[in-house]
Amino acid sequence: MVRRAGLLSLMLAPMGGCTLWSNMLSPQQPVSDCPAVTRATAWVDQMPRIGSGDHKMIVALSLDDDRPWLLTPVPSGTPGLLTLELSPGGPAVPGHAGYRESAGKAKRETISIVCGGEERARIDQITIAM
Repeated sequence: MVRRAGLLSLMLAPMGGCTLWSNMLSPQQPVSDCPAVTRATAWVDQMPRIGSGDHKMIVALSLDDDRPWLLTPVPSGTPGLLTLELSPGGPAVPGHAGYRESAGKAKRETISIVCGGEERARIDQITIAM
């Protein structure tokens, strides 16, 4: 009897893993309580550095909220436009959100911050820090 239960649990374990994996890949529900963006800045860090490390483009937000927030890129069909989805969580300091990517990836002209399916902020000027 114990052998059957052990065998059955081994056979069903991969199904639980598949369910967990599909839940992780499924799109998250839109956030209904999006905070107001009080400050949105973006810059490319081109300071001289030792070695061959890539320069980074950095996006920083200040939010009217006391929770940490996360910025994740979402596909946009427009070249030069970076769309970032704002969602609760992440390693940010409460009331702030940030995003970094290699500056060599693609030339960004505009950054759109989206939360709850609506654009909350737009950055049209990306500073070059030298």
